[in-house]
Amino acid sequence: MGLKIASSLAITSLFALTYALVFIISIWFLPFSIVGLLIMLSFTLVIVLIQYAISPYLVQWLYAIDWLSYNEYKARYPHLAETLDKVLSVNKIKMPRLGIVNDLNPNAFTFGHTKNNARVVLTTGILEFLNEEEQQAVLSHELGHVIHSDFILMTVVFAIPLVLLTIARWAYYTAVYSGRGSGDSKDRGAFVIALFAVAVASYITYYFGYLISLFISRIREYYADEHAAEVLQNPNALSSGLVKIAYGLVADHGVSYEERNRSKTRALRGLGIFDPNTAKYFASGGLTPSGSYSNETIAAAAAWDLYNPWAKYYQLYSTHPLPAKRIQRLNQQCPIYSKKPEIDLSQAKKIKEAQAGKSMAGEFLTDLFFKYLPLIVFILFLIFTIVWAVTYFTAFTLPLFNTISIPQIFLIWGVGFYIIGFGFIAKTGFKYRSGFEPRTIVQLITNVKVSPIRGIPAIIEGEIIGKGVPGYWLSEDLYFKDKTGLLYIDYRFGLKIVDLFFALARVNRLIGEKVRIIGWYRRGPNPYFQVHTIETTYGKRFKNYVKPLTYILAVICFLVGIAFFYFWLNPF
Repeated sequence: MGLKIASSLAITSLFALTYALVFIISIWFLPFSIVGLLIMLSFTLVIVLIQYAISPYLVQWLYAIDWLSYNEYKARYPHLAETLDKVLSVNKIKMPRLGIVNDLNPNAFTFGHTKNNARVVLTTGILEFLNEEEQQAVLSHELGHVIHSDFILMTVVFAIPLVLLTIARWAYYTAVYSGRGSGDSKDRGAFVIALFAVAVASYITYYFGYLISLFISRIREYYADEHAAEVLQNPNALSSGLVKIAYGLVADHGVSYEERNRSKTRALRGLGIFDPNTAKYFASGGLTPSGSYSNETIAAAAAWDLYNPWAKYYQLYSTHPLPAKRIQRLNQQCPIYSKKPEIDLSQAKKIKEAQAGKSMAGEFLTDLFFKYLPLIVFILFLIFTIVWAVTYFTAFTLPLFNTISIPQIFLIWGVGFYIIGFGFIAKTGFKYRSGFEPRTIVQLITNVKVSPIRGIPAIIEGEIIGKGVPGYWLSEDLYFKDKTGLLYIDYRFGLKIVDLFFALARVNRLIGEKVRIIGWYRRGPNPYFQVHTIETTYGKRFKNYVKPLTYILAVICFLVGIAFFYFWLNPF
């Protein structure tokens, strides 16, 4: 494993160092030449091609995947082999390489170079928590990416913004370093302005190109969903699978890790009846007679995707559509196959209004205010200083600003950095609230009034069943299960070296352990739980100091403020 880690870091560092070196040489020695731009564009495309060529091998190198022959795969999972045979015979493609990751985090992925050189991987979590038809739907979705040649398409799509970014960087640095040369200053000034214009236009185009790339990626996911529906002639299978994978809505008696591996059958028990009209802060879940969660509970989990303003933000910057959007689209396909949608999200709006009222704009704006509070204060003081500089160093007059001296500006910035420091403290207090109370996963998942900033302090008890990124050697995050469902556990410390140590020294030891986790439930594209403390049954505690570390920024601001006060009292 150490060799894999070292090789991964070495390859990444080599790419970054080589790219930086070529970029510096091109700008420094060929600042005015189109040759420099052509070199940078060529090198960018070469890097893209190299990454495309070696990425499948890197994935195989860094992920713990058990590869199976087709005969072994068919013997273990005949229903999956049946789906595989059907898709391959219709589309006339070669047999992909088939792999299993021994991790109970339900996930699946595919990678490769072409449709005839694909690898399709499922985790044991897919086989454990999804029924056979749902497993077939997930496999069909991944095979949809294969037959649609999404490996090649998305490589090209994401390469275009990189080319535009390279042009922007070349134009910007060429403009910056062009002042070193000699020549007519008027012509050179016009040249520099033109280069800056090219840089700005290229960067704007790059940004929108990147958003378009993400949009295309989401479209490809919809196409893969459609393929799964077509193969099974039933869109409902993938919809119910998404409920389990994306929202973690899986319930059982809480049998142990070892018992679950010995037996594939589990009895399910009721958790009470969900009533959206009660307007409780936390919803309680309900199970149908078949053991699956009720439509009301699923609609409560999906309400965040459909109505929380943060969902629109994450949708814009995500490679995948939000789960509720995918379920809605699958429901629209049901009439094609003479099926009635099994996942009804029509109650989602009613549930959202019961919890959060007609509009969530107030909560969203409050979240944004605290998220960007230190930055807002800094920008206001910066604008103030720019206006002051214009009045101080020019003939322009403004009554308030013309009376301010340079030492007084130091005083103002000293006060400003203290305000920024208190802004960091206020942001941390809002984001990391106290008041931890025991909660179940279903209670957390069905809460609409949550965001990446507005977390819910909670205590959850259950079992670590896998890694946050299943099969990945360097995954510092975890996957958790209680009696009501599954949840992603975010352990990120904030310092890469600490995250790496936790991934190597702790994660594998925690898998299969009963734990009590104290932290904050948050919602991004998917639900997750940010760790404050992990307590094990054998008395070991793992603390995450990300909250205290955020106060360091406040301390830095206070120290900078003291420096400004010094220059105010001791002017030059």
